[in-house]
Amino acid sequence: MTSSLGGSRSHRRWPRLRWGALALVAGAWLFGLVCFALADGHFEATLPRQQTPPAHVHNLSSWQYGPTVRASSYFGDWGNHHHPMFLVDGKSTPDLVEKWASGAQDPHPWVEVLWREPHNLERVVLHHAGVVENSALTLRRYTVACLTAHGIGPALHVEDNQDSVATHQLACTQVRGVRVKFEPNDKNDLVRVYELETWGQ
Repeated sequence: MTSSLGGSRSHRRWPRLRWGALALVAGAWLFGLVCFALADGHFEATLPRQQTPPAHVHNLSSWQYGPTVRASSYFGDWGNHHHPMFLVDGKSTPDLVEKWASGAQDPHPWVEVLWREPHNLERVVLHHAGVVENSALTLRRYTVACLTAHGIGPALHVEDNQDSVATHQLACTQVRGVRVKFEPNDKNDLVRVYELETWGQ
C-alpha cells in the first residue's frame, strides 16, 4: 500500500516537473529569439540564380544572377529589419525599410557583393540614404575595392561624396566582386545604403 501511494505521489509530481522543464526550454528559446532579433552580427547569404548573365554590360550584382551578399552587420528591431539583401533587389522606388543599415554597435561597417564567376568591372553605383531620406544622411567617406582571387585589388577612396546616387569609375579585370568599407558621417550614425550596383561584363 505504501509503495502504491508513493507511486501515486510520484505520478502527481511528474506533470509538474514536465511542465517546469518545458517552461525552462521555452524561456531559453525566447531568450535566443530576442538575442537573434537584436543582433548586430556578421551576415552572408547567396541568392538562387534566376537568369544567366548576358554578354553585354549589365548590373553584375542584380539579384536575378544569384550574387552572394556579405555584411559586417545589419540593423534590426521588432519593427524593421534593414537587411543586406535590399542592396541588390533592384527597386527603383524603395520605401524606408528597403535599405541596408549597419548595426548600432558596428564601428567599422562594410558590405561585399560577390559574383558566381569572374567579370570585368567598369563602375560602381551607390544609392545612398539621400535618395529617399534627408540628404545629410548620404555618406561622404568610403572606399570601394575590387575583390580578386587573392584578396583586395584596386581600390578607390572617396573623401567628400555629395551625390545621393554616386557613380564611381573603377576598372578591374576578371575580379570576383566588390567590397565597400564605410566611415559614418558621425561616429554614432548608422550607415544607410539603398542599392549597390556593379556594372561590367
